[in-house]
Amino acid sequence: MKALPSVSYLKGCRICKSSNVKQIIELPQMPLTDAFRKQDTNDDEFLSNITIYRCYDCNTVQTQHDVDVADYYEDYQYSVGESKGASRFMQLLSDKILSTYFTKDNKSSIKVLEVGSGDGGQLEPFLTIGCQVLGYEPSSTLCRIAKEKGIDSIQGLFTERSPELLPDDFKNPDIILLSYTFDHLPDPVTFLKTVEKILNKEKGILAIEIHDLDKIFERSEFCLFEHEHSIYLNKFTATQLLNKLGFSIITFDILPDSEKRANSLLFIATPKGSRYSTESMQPEIPSERYYSEGVYQIKRSIKNLENFVKNFATENRKLAGYGAGGRGVMTLAAMNNAHKLTALIDRKPKGSNIIAPKSHVPVFGIEWLVNYRVDYILVFSFGYMKEIIEELSEHGYKSDQFYSLVDILKGDFKSVYE
Repeated sequence: MKALPSVSYLKGCRICKSSNVKQIIELPQMPLTDAFRKQDTNDDEFLSNITIYRCYDCNTVQTQHDVDVADYYEDYQYSVGESKGASRFMQLLSDKILSTYFTKDNKSSIKVLEVGSGDGGQLEPFLTIGCQVLGYEPSSTLCRIAKEKGIDSIQGLFTERSPELLPDDFKNPDIILLSYTFDHLPDPVTFLKTVEKILNKEKGILAIEIHDLDKIFERSEFCLFEHEHSIYLNKFTATQLLNKLGFSIITFDILPDSEKRANSLLFIATPKGSRYSTESMQPEIPSERYYSEGVYQIKRSIKNLENFVKNFATENRKLAGYGAGGRGVMTLAAMNNAHKLTALIDRKPKGSNIIAPKSHVPVFGIEWLVNYRVDYILVFSFGYMKEIIEELSEHGYKSDQFYSLVDILKGDFKSVYE
């Protein structure tokens, strides 16, 4: 039996170190997103409050606690590699970066380093076109899968000492990527200082994809408040942070919104003084109303979701969830009536005979929906809604049986195609 992770607490803002940090949201007794467990286990379960704060000096929204996740990430298995939508996004991003910033460079000379590289899915299109690639990833399982694709990875958490472990030919990478990794870092300031030292000063590109606080508030996506996340940025706070640490954000529009993932703040930065560096962008400072309305809508959305489940999961009607990633797990964990769902479905479950953390809803693969029919499906991974409906339509499910989480949080109980 593994010991439960320990929790430590901060005494000031992660970014500016101010003590002027105040609580705005609290989700009681929440699990880690990937802490699935066997149905028949009696092991203790990690549960701790997720409290979200705002720094009133730099406006960064953040947690003020760190969970020791070294062992947790060593066994981490999350991957979107089998999703057609995710694969398309990763191909588009790599193509756009190369065609925008490296048109005159020999592709075989371009060095691409990804921090939090997972199974190598985002590095694969760079490798295919001829770039040199290297991953940095704490999960041994995902490092092994990446190796099978021909992608070498250094296993471990990226720290200020990590550059010492890079091979000599990667001491000065041209491109550094972070896909939903930057907002997991407990110390983003030290990370950016470290990256600024190694990224190619003349033509270096830093591509970061994180969860967008604007969209979290707009869609009431409280499920993205996780123990694994440390900060929640919008365009203003991202620009402020990068400018402070030697970078210029040169675009938030490397891809159109229609090509981005469900909740994506995707930006390209470069070292100040590089050939791509421009005058600093100045996004609008969020108003007080921005924060107060966002918090209000989140509190209201949990009630909307519980009302939906109350009405659609009854003795005569079966409701299943789809998507056992962070959205599904954390949404269920925040609810009081999650147990009314018959099952949580995923294209690639983390194992057999498992249950979701805290809610203990059983998790199955798609074949379960074929053998055990349900009346309605609540799609947590709504960014892949069309893809999911198309796949399950081959097994007799109709479009009006599907509901999108983002609509339910707003109180819209109509089927997405109704």
